[in-house]
Amino acid sequence: MGRTRIWNRYLIPLVENFVAPYSVLRKILPQILLLGLAVYINAWVFMVYQHLDFISAIYAGVNVVTTVGLYAPNISQMTDTEKIVLIITIIFAVGLYTSIIQSIVSTVINRSTWQDAKARWRGSHMKGHTVIVGEGEIITSAVRRLERLGVDYIVLTPSKDIANKIRNDRVIIGDPKDDKNLLSAGILEAKNAIVSMQNDMDTLLITLKIQKINPPLQVISVVKDSNMVDVFKTAGADLVIPNDDIVGRITAAAAISNNVAGVIFHDRSENLIIGSFEIKKEIKIKDLPPGILPLAIIEEDGKLNPYFEKDTLLKKGEKLVVLGDPNLFKKVKEVLGE
Repeated sequence: MGRTRIWNRYLIPLVENFVAPYSVLRKILPQILLLGLAVYINAWVFMVYQHLDFISAIYAGVNVVTTVGLYAPNISQMTDTEKIVLIITIIFAVGLYTSIIQSIVSTVINRSTWQDAKARWRGSHMKGHTVIVGEGEIITSAVRRLERLGVDYIVLTPSKDIANKIRNDRVIIGDPKDDKNLLSAGILEAKNAIVSMQNDMDTLLITLKIQKINPPLQVISVVKDSNMVDVFKTAGADLVIPNDDIVGRITAAAAISNNVAGVIFHDRSENLIIGSFEIKKEIKIKDLPPGILPLAIIEEDGKLNPYFEKDTLLKKGEKLVVLGDPNLFKKVKEVLGE
């Protein structure tokens, strides 16, 4: 196991548990400073008009605003100016105290806050990982596949629904068009990036930003409009996947044959489909219909055998993976005895 793998899989999860509280504190720091300012202003009124020392003034201000009642100045001895200033201060302070404290508590107890803090620290320190940027079911599907393959990844999504579906400390919730969020995802040290937004223009903008931040990075862009493929390649995408077009091709090919197993991207070949067939009759490779290219033999024990010749005998119980026009798949089935 390489050093990068050990760092990503074992050391980062250990260290991030100690770093996360500081990240959360940094997130609520503006709110804490605003609360401190509100307390100081409230205390200033008591220092000026009640002539209390600083600590006593804070104590008095917090007591009055929170209606605890442990301190109550003698109203009969207060000037009209002091009363008016104190009324205005209390009106503003009560609402301000409540909203700020509620916001701080909500942020601290929210599980997604801690997950986001961990993910940002993890992403900015990982190396050789995959950054998944976007929203929609394509993102969750990509995550499931990468986990099965054991690939390290970080997700950057603006969607809380996607974050809730994935529910782990590898998800950053934020605007992918913000450079800071891309850097938090570790785009500088990543191996590659997958970009799939609901809008192709957003996908294009993020692709351009990634290319600007880290030009050598391999970028895989998923688009809805197949007419945008050339635009994305010009923008620097290494691989452009026209999602709707591929789904349409698979659906159309499946209507012709139920042996469809995959497709070749349309910019390389429009009509070539990958098919999978069970072998129920022994034949030789050379007996396959013209126009069908055998890719691999899947043996009975599940092993993949890509090494064969024209005279190789296909045995019963094995599977054959081929590439060709789906209109020819019916002939392949007949030859293989399906």
